Amino acid sequence: MKPSRFPYLVLALILFQPGKAYAGASLFNTSGSGVCQVGKTHTVHVRINSGGGVGINAAESTLRYDPKILSVKNINVKDSVFKLWIKKPEINAKDGLISFSGGLPAAFKGSAGTLFTFDISPLKRGPASIAFSTSTVLSADGTGKNVLVETRDSKYIVGTSKEYYDAQALTKKLSGRILLQVEKNGEAWYVYPNDLKRYFLGRPDDAFNIMRRLGLGATHKYIMSYKTYPSNVVGKILLDVEKNGEAYYINPVDKKGYYLGRPTDAFRIMREKGLGINNATLDKIPDWAI
Repeated sequence: MKPSRFPYLVLALILFQPGKAYAGASLFNTSGSGVCQVGKTHTVHVRINSGGGVGINAAESTLRYDPKILSVKNINVKDSVFKLWIKKPEINAKDGLISFSGGLPAAFKGSAGTLFTFDISPLKRGPASIAFSTSTVLSADGTGKNVLVETRDSKYIVGTSKEYYDAQALTKKLSGRILLQVEKNGEAWYVYPNDLKRYFLGRPDDAFNIMRRLGLGATHKYIMSYKTYPSNVVGKILLDVEKNGEAYYINPVDKKGYYLGRPTDAFRIMREKGLGINNATLDKIPDWAI
């Protein structure tokens, strides 16, 4: 077994970084597919969230999947935030592994930086997953400290065309809803009406930023004109362009607008108006990130 050369990259990056405090980072996958059909190809994005602070500048990980369920191919690093690779993403089809080790000279700061993409093609029906194992993310503060606090795996249901279309119908039904993952400490997701994908809301600051970035600009007069809103804005976030982008969530259940205010206010509204959902149902809804 070859020794990892990751420490040499770590040393090189440490030498050029100033020391500062850091917040926790996360690794996760997005695919845009909750239910997959046998033989259909779907693209998976491996992403990183720097978590704030000074940012990160290196990461390595191994992802695992069942090669009897999924065929994996076509790794692409063209749009990666990493520019230096000790080990470019590599597929071990026999054992169902994808491993990588890389970084960049400067710090990366962001909530959904793409590391690489690859294609999956389901081989047979049943549950499938792509899970992180043995992962490290390094702070760009000059210490080489591992600041990884979370990994989020991808789960899929490989089904028939009927199951696929049933999942699409479910997603449309939940358009604009905030979903609370009851089997995972009530983690929150937002089903964006424009693309019918779910976005992880994470911590209060993350949730606030995501909802503002997915928001629709509107005049103050328009926002104040309704007690119950028309169907074309139900489930969306309206940003008041005349009031510094103040945000309002239009709840699909009662069609009323709720002022999101500060990050803690937005997080509270999400909890109050959210719909509890179990993992099996949530896994049917496509996930994405920005």
